[in-house]
Amino acid sequence: MNALTRVSALMTNAPYMLNVDCDMFVNNPKVILHAMCVLLDSKSESEIAFVQFPQVFYDGLKDDPYGNQMVVLFEYMGSGIAGLQGPFYGGTGCFHRRKIIYGLSPDNVASVNGKLVEDIFSKIGNSRELTKSAIDALEGKIGTPPNHSLQSRIEAAYKVASCGYECGTSWGTKLGWIYGSTTEDIQTGLRIHKSGWRSVSCMPNPPAFLGCAPSGGPATMTQQKRWATGLLEILLSRGCPIFAFLFAKLQWRQCLAYVWLLTWGLRPAFELCYAALPAYCIMADSHFLPTV
Repeated sequence: MNALTRVSALMTNAPYMLNVDCDMFVNNPKVILHAMCVLLDSKSESEIAFVQFPQVFYDGLKDDPYGNQMVVLFEYMGSGIAGLQGPFYGGTGCFHRRKIIYGLSPDNVASVNGKLVEDIFSKIGNSRELTKSAIDALEGKIGTPPNHSLQSRIEAAYKVASCGYECGTSWGTKLGWIYGSTTEDIQTGLRIHKSGWRSVSCMPNPPAFLGCAPSGGPATMTQQKRWATGLLEILLSRGCPIFAFLFAKLQWRQCLAYVWLLTWGLRPAFELCYAALPAYCIMADSHFLPTV
């Protein structure tokens, strides 16, 4: 994603970016209008970082036995935290502001000064074209300079997309999608929220995007194991939401929501014990609820 961000900056430098997984497609032709209604609002310029659409999957199994539709996460939890700092970044079906991906905080939206530009220059790498496009994005200038030829842009794109370009830069740590976890989407969204930004959940009808969910148990277990591992990596790292609440701008209740999500991999053992209690009580001829 970081390589695509840099290449798109040289090609179009559009102020907004749509992130969609390769196994999802646009299902609602008005999805861009829904997102732009939020992002183009004058008040949201210094408040809203991204617009997140829920993940919805087609051809799911009856009654969703493996929980692939993630109803609790998107419909209930997502709606609940919409009144705080907004929903988590889900890694797909999301419209981002480019300048926020570059690390801009709400405090600097109205005043992009020389110090900020110099800071970006030192973080973004040694490509003059990319640095110029980043400065234009931060200052609100749209599009690419007309005097740049397509060939020069392609050559610059090859450079910024190379494997070694990020060495010595802040890509993956302070800029772009954050590395260090197999659930980089949650870590990136946490980085945005702890900077003071908010996000917005948009749930149009019909669903904005549709994707293909695993249809079998082994595939689902593999996917959810990766998610649980990545979430625990964030919880036990320096990017923990508790630290973000104490030392950054993450709100307390938003912090609790992140902790609830990141401890997902720890809950199955306790949930399994609770689910086994009724069966145990039947076999042992006992009860665990108080008698009336």
